[in-house]
Amino acid sequence: MITFTNLAESDHSHFAQDLFEEAFPEQERPPFSILRQRDAGKFHFLVAENGDDPVGILTYWTFDDLVYIEHFAIAEELRNQGLGKAVFLNFLSQQQEQVVLEVELPNTEEADHRLEFYASMGFFQNPQPYVQPSYHNDNRSVPMIIMSKYELDDDEFDEIRSIIYREVYGVQA
Repeated sequence: MITFTNLAESDHSHFAQDLFEEAFPEQERPPFSILRQRDAGKFHFLVAENGDDPVGILTYWTFDDLVYIEHFAIAEELRNQGLGKAVFLNFLSQQQEQVVLEVELPNTEEADHRLEFYASMGFFQNPQPYVQPSYHNDNRSVPMIIMSKYELDDDEFDEIRSIIYREVYGVQA
């Protein structure tokens, strides 16, 4: 059975840090040490467990009527076994609000796979252009795609982008 434990209460913090740093390029993640300094009322870092074994991580933010998934990863040796789908659907089943996430442009087979994975969960690929601001104050932004549980019109997209930019990246849209 899949369960989630907050990182602060988990016995698997080393697993969580290792997976976080292995699964995401430096330009697509903040330093791990910064995560503990984030607003605990809005930011959440979960360790996904199957029984007593850690299998993945999921970081997300909660805002009014919006959940933004910042990072989601399953341990490399456990991928392509349906576990990612089980973990993700478990999390989604607990969310009534709009859920959004960023996905790399489909420039690689791995990026194509991610887009297909989220589309198979019913997520929409929104056509509006989106750029992930830098986590490292070095102006190295990353072009991305916003995917969402419910399709976004231009005004909704602009509002969500503004929230993410301001609250997560500390910049203005």
